[in-house]
Amino acid sequence: MPLPPCHENRNGKIFHANLAMNLVIVHYHLNRGGVTRVIENQLAALDSVLTGDGPWQAAILYGGRRAGWDEQLAGRLRRIRLTLHELPELAYDHLRPTGTECGPVGLLMAVMNALGTLGFAPADTLVHVHNHSLGKNAALPEVLPILAQDGYALLLEPHDFAEDFRPGNYAAVRRLAAAGTLYPQAPHMHYAVLNQRDRAILEKSGVPAERLHLLPNPVPGAGAPHPRADARAKLAERFGVPPDARFLLYPVRCIRRKNVGEALLMAALAPPGTVLGLTLAPLNPMETPYYERWKRLAADLDLPCRFEVGGPGGLTFLENLAAADAIVTTSVAEGFGMAVLEAWLAGCPLVGRDLPEINADFRAASIRLDGLSSDFRVPMAWLGRATFCRRFDAAYRRVLDAFARPVPTDLPQQIAAKADAGWVDFADLDRELQETVIRRVAADPSDAAELLRHNPWFSEAVQRTRENAAELIAANEAAIRGVYALEPSGRRLLEVYGQLAAAPRDGSPIPLADPQKILAQFLTPSRFRPLRSE
Repeated sequence: MPLPPCHENRNGKIFHANLAMNLVIVHYHLNRGGVTRVIENQLAALDSVLTGDGPWQAAILYGGRRAGWDEQLAGRLRRIRLTLHELPELAYDHLRPTGTECGPVGLLMAVMNALGTLGFAPADTLVHVHNHSLGKNAALPEVLPILAQDGYALLLEPHDFAEDFRPGNYAAVRRLAAAGTLYPQAPHMHYAVLNQRDRAILEKSGVPAERLHLLPNPVPGAGAPHPRADARAKLAERFGVPPDARFLLYPVRCIRRKNVGEALLMAALAPPGTVLGLTLAPLNPMETPYYERWKRLAADLDLPCRFEVGGPGGLTFLENLAAADAIVTTSVAEGFGMAVLEAWLAGCPLVGRDLPEINADFRAASIRLDGLSSDFRVPMAWLGRATFCRRFDAAYRRVLDAFARPVPTDLPQQIAAKADAGWVDFADLDRELQETVIRRVAADPSDAAELLRHNPWFSEAVQRTRENAAELIAANEAAIRGVYALEPSGRRLLEVYGQLAAAPRDGSPIPLADPQKILAQFLTPSRFRPLRSE
């Protein structure tokens, strides 16, 4: 992909890779997690394509937590001078220190003071804000239109949506969402999304196409590989996994949307000599009871599972990747699907659940995901059609009630459609029904054989190894590096910044034209998974 063309704004100012700019990045924290990694990778990607003599000045404004930040990053950047600035007012609402000024006024003053101290004037500054609409800090979305009114150009990048079955988050921003001000619109307020699904949702809701950019996450790879023999020896020593066992790794923090029950089902169905490793326990105390139930079930049924293989006393991330024969994914909801790409860069085949609305972008980039399936079929007779329909209906109505949304008049028909094929997708079951299926499969080899007959893709996918899938791994690795590596990612980001810098910076922000369409597009029965809302 060539370097983006020059852009000229109304003042005649040229923006290109060799023009130094001021960049402000805003996020609630820099703790370990997906968005923190994205910020680090975006800076590295941008740095890889900048040219010219003058460096960019970049400042990160964050809420104070930085346990996962790469403290060596600033020293590795060649053309970006990076500084970090703690603003307690940017912290999550429930974590803000006692005595911190709350609300939009306090946050606005903190941000403006920081910009003034940095000397970042509106005319030569871009502000890149991550997850502004998620409801973690209800004041942030009210501050952004004021910055735009003052002439700052803003790129708003939602990685996750409060509307995506997160009623607790949505409650914090319900008033703004209803008014359309949660997604403000102005010529110099643009949006970046991770996938075509999110792009379509925002465009159908009123965001002009010229202000809406597809900006997938950079995927730099896992780093230098760890010696496999050493990793397997450590895995055997600490978790009792025999060196000759097939080791399936689910590199995940075990929260509900990661669909841990389906991973346990795969462990119960896998050929003898297979062991499943799950890397991390949840941090959110609300998630812990569900995780502990799955651990107890695995112990009760003596499933070949090892938990927290990446936790304290376990293997590092790179050691786990080196030890793995294949990577597992069973998640029912993702914003980007980083793990899907990282598996191939680690030299491992991938097995598990397909998310077509996310993975469509990867397939368009010539990445083959042969070991994934969009459903895991369970005979309806095992559960009872009436039982399934009643429980799914009750769970979905609870979510609609939490969002204060009406029940669709055709809901019974939509649920019945899920149950009329003689089978049901395992991910459409709540935790108790998932447990029923796992217990049945673990207790009766004939039931396990029947489930495998319903899911022939699994038997083939679970047998893949680094060796017998070497050609597929190599092809996917090349495709990923060609599209998602740092340099192509940096070029995309620079072009987005160029278009934003060229936008006129006058005019007051206005509300989104049809904000309720965002909620309506996310909260469909076809996208609902009961285990997310238990």
